[in-house]
Amino acid sequence: MYEENPEVIWWNGRLAPWGEATVHVTSEVATRGTNVFEGLRAYWQSESERHGVVHLERHLSRLGRSARLIRFPAAATAEHIDQLRTGVVELVRALGPGSDYYLRPTVFIEQGRYGWRPDEVRLGSYIAGYRADPTPMHPMTCVVSTWRRTPDASISPLVKVGAAYQAFRLPRIEAAMHGADEAILLNSQDTVAETGGAAIFIVRDATVVTPPLADGVLDSITRRTVIELLRERPDTHVVERSIPRSELYAADEAFLCGTLDEIRAVASIDGVALRWPTGPVTSGVRTSYLSRCRGVEKSGDREFLHFVDHVA
Repeated sequence: MYEENPEVIWWNGRLAPWGEATVHVTSEVATRGTNVFEGLRAYWQSESERHGVVHLERHLSRLGRSARLIRFPAAATAEHIDQLRTGVVELVRALGPGSDYYLRPTVFIEQGRYGWRPDEVRLGSYIAGYRADPTPMHPMTCVVSTWRRTPDASISPLVKVGAAYQAFRLPRIEAAMHGADEAILLNSQDTVAETGGAAIFIVRDATVVTPPLADGVLDSITRRTVIELLRERPDTHVVERSIPRSELYAADEAFLCGTLDEIRAVASIDGVALRWPTGPVTSGVRTSYLSRCRGVEKSGDREFLHFVDHVA
């Protein structure tokens, strides 16, 4: 996805050539990673020949909450987010029809060090867009990392701030060194939190369990959507509660969900094979989720897709 840079980027209120989007190496965003961001997918709707951006308003709302929690100036942040709303449409149109895209709207501090007052801080914003292929169908292998999810009293998991994502670097390297696809992080209480980019669900006897936000989990928009989809199934019970590590190995099914991962089945954890790597709950929710993203199945949530038409 990130191997090739696109020709255009949305940069501080306008479409610009990719190479023009630069900041100084000593800027606050380059020095300390002071930015808040979102990840969105724009799905190509083949029948209507337009793009559908999944939960645009929920993502922009969460972007605003992240900025508030990290103490970005409120008025300037709101102005940038309003521009980003328009920018998403402009960038998708510029990238063109026919492909799915991953979009990363970001608000950053260019100057201001640890400032929070409006006269101390200068903000910038951009949206990078990349072609996104569908996630693989084959189940993932996971390991439980020796590293822990950062606690709320350090850098809150509720904040999508660029600097916090360095905490996922070593777990992902650890997973790769063990030959696994992804690392599952525990929290400081030794119960399951999430991976570096996805929420985790396990299935036991038709009950689907996922950790609550208080256990060090991002308030994932895909996670919320999956919970809504599961609760529509009459034979499925969904519970948000803590998951001890050992319960991972006893699961019948497990899957990850997030903007990039979409819905990914898990085949094994720490070398322990799950009973149904592509079980009925996982495959069912994946099919339903992707059908709604593609516009094949209508969602009861009228704001699920924000449509972008392409001018001929």
